[in-house]
Amino acid sequence: MIRQLHQVLNEDELAVIHALLPQVRFVDGRATNPDNTSKQNLQAAQEDPASARISQIVRDALFRHADIRGWAMPRTMARPTVVRYEPGMTYGWHVDEALFPSTPPLRSDLSCTVFLNPPDAYDGGELTMQLGQEQLKYKLAPGDAILYPSTTIHQVAPVTRGVRLAVITWMQSWISSSERRELMVQLEEARARAGTGDERLAVLLDSLRTNLFRMWADT
Repeated sequence: MIRQLHQVLNEDELAVIHALLPQVRFVDGRATNPDNTSKQNLQAAQEDPASARISQIVRDALFRHADIRGWAMPRTMARPTVVRYEPGMTYGWHVDEALFPSTPPLRSDLSCTVFLNPPDAYDGGELTMQLGQEQLKYKLAPGDAILYPSTTIHQVAPVTRGVRLAVITWMQSWISSSERRELMVQLEEARARAGTGDERLAVLLDSLRTNLFRMWADT
C-alpha cells in the first residue's frame, strides 16, 4: 500500500528548514553506497550540524503524524537525510536495502520521502514506482510525503531543470508484514466507523486490534 501524507511539515518547520538548507554541506550520494552506479545525486554529510537539525525536525514531524502512527506503526526510524538533485542527476531503478547498518540493525519495512520544494521548481525528478505493469509518479507539495513498502521497485527520474530537494528515511515497523499492517489499518477504520452506538461491538473491535497487535508485533 502506498500512502500520501499531507502537511507532515507545517509552515514554521518548512521556514526553519529552508533557512538551514544553504548551510548544509552536500557530498556525493554514493558516499554511503560507493558500489551503486545507479545513484547520481547529492546528500547531506552525516556530520553536518545544519543537516542534523533538519533531520531532527523531520523525525519529530513524522512521529507525530497520525497516518505514520496508524499506518506504519514505526518501531524505529533511520536518521532522515537531505538529498539534492541538480540537472542531469537521477537515481535509477532499485529496491532499498533490507538492513541498515545501525546498532542494532534496522530492517527497512517502509520507505519515506518528504518533499521540500514546490513541484514547479524543477522538471523531471518524479519519484516513480513500479506497481505490476503500471508506473506511478509523484511530485508533491512542500511538507507533504509519500510512504511506501521498501520492497517497491522505484526510481527518481532525471532532473532536467532546477533543483529537487527532499528528505528520505526508512522505518522498521512493529509489524513486519505489510499484509498484516493493512489489516490493522482496516480494523482501525472499522473501529472509527462503529462509533459509540454499540458498546459491545466497540469492545470487541478494540479487543481484536489489541490482541492482533500483541500476536503480530516484533518484540
